[in-house]
Amino acid sequence: MISFQREIVYDFMGDCQELLKLHYQELTRNKEVVSLNPIWEKYAALEKAGLIALFTARDDGQLVGYSAFIVQPHLHYAETLIAQNDVLFLHPDYRKGMTGIKLIKYSERELKTQGVRKIVWHAKMDTVFRKILNRLGYVEEEVMAAKLL
Repeated sequence: MISFQREIVYDFMGDCQELLKLHYQELTRNKEVVSLNPIWEKYAALEKAGLIALFTARDDGQLVGYSAFIVQPHLHYAETLIAQNDVLFLHPDYRKGMTGIKLIKYSERELKTQGVRKIVWHAKMDTVFRKILNRLGYVEEEVMAAKLL
């Protein structure tokens, strides 16, 4: 049975290595320059400061998905608490059903109880995730561009 919960970064670290590797292989661009090496100490510091929210999907205890957000007042609008998605990944075997949608909606509910007024997601241009976000009521506000130096 799939469960959704909020987790602590250090508890998550031990369970996530295989899923992180899948995430990296599937979605990371420019692998010749960008290697997988999370700075766990930074995540822990953000969590200690109350600035990170980590949500997971587990199937009978086994990690199958995660979504993490940086949560803080917007730098331009101090009264508005924003949740900026850092990572979202769902194991490919769980994408055919509603697990991904349920993880997103669980994250939304939990963030709302925390006082978050706006959630911001990043989506690769060529993925179905953009369409999913649109169906869930998200509006594309900006385009991000990247350049290797």
